[in-house]
Amino acid sequence: MYKPIPYHIVAVAVYACILTICILAIVYGLRTRAYVKREKITALPRGFSPLDVQRIFIGKTYPRRLTRALIVHWAQMGYIMVEHISRYKVNLVCLDKPPVHSSKKAVFFDRGTYVRERDIFNALFPRQSVAVTVNLLKPLIPKAKVKSINEAYAVREDEGVFSTKHYRLKVVTLILSFAPFALCGVYMCITGSFTGIIPPFMMMLGMFVFRFMREIPFWFRLIWSMGWMGAATALTIVFFNSIFDPWYIAYASLAILVAGSYVLIQFIDHREKNNLSDYSDLVNFRKFLLFSGKEKLSGVDYYQALPYLYAFNIKRLVKRKFATDRLPDWYISEHGKRGALL
Repeated sequence: MYKPIPYHIVAVAVYACILTICILAIVYGLRTRAYVKREKITALPRGFSPLDVQRIFIGKTYPRRLTRALIVHWAQMGYIMVEHISRYKVNLVCLDKPPVHSSKKAVFFDRGTYVRERDIFNALFPRQSVAVTVNLLKPLIPKAKVKSINEAYAVREDEGVFSTKHYRLKVVTLILSFAPFALCGVYMCITGSFTGIIPPFMMMLGMFVFRFMREIPFWFRLIWSMGWMGAATALTIVFFNSIFDPWYIAYASLAILVAGSYVLIQFIDHREKNNLSDYSDLVNFRKFLLFSGKEKLSGVDYYQALPYLYAFNIKRLVKRKFATDRLPDWYISEHGKRGALL
């Protein structure tokens, strides 16, 4: 049953939420972009870890996602030797331990990232000369071990990267993304029955499990959550297709729920100004690797850049532009096979 006054109030509120999200994304997206200097960065400092890339870009490190990047980085630093076994398996031999951060021999970019990385290295190699066989398709160490290492430190990884305002803006954007769908549920209650509150509840439950219950295996979490969210979407569309919906608020609310929660929220990036300089250097280095031709990359050591190609997830796009004929000194392959690591 169509009720003009409640409908138009809900429609105005829905599109006000959408407009607010778009304005926030534009304003804070442009703010971050404005601090990205137009300069050529052809190398990163020695000791700059793939974990530093993650920390600067997203404020947190995920070492389980950087198996290949960390192996190459440690090998380049002289900590390990890599022996080829098969396409996706290598044997890692510990040659040396990373020195403690207070040592003059320690080379690193961010101390907090370095001490965590050192703990991860020591968890994998409890003593020097130990050899570990690693599957390149799997994480280096268990999730529980990474969690216990992070819990040992009082300082958060994102300290100095994001301000408190950053997280408030993220929460506000998430709420504004969900609000139009909830408003559709309110209108369903006004024009129909209180069963209209069910779709927003189902959608909220599905999205919460999918986004935040990371301890549940991904595919199970995805299928279970899609069931709840799909049912909520279907109920909402069926209801609004059965009534007069001139402003298409049902489709608009579903569109901003997806676009706002997973796309536009990425532009809400309020960093500390001192960290924006590091962010700018990384963005420019990635641009250099992506858009430079073979002649410009001829002076860049492929194996020196390889950990960052993995961290930026651009190896497949740029590998052909490098000279990769020789094997690195730290890679042992009886028949010259390169495997998936190189």
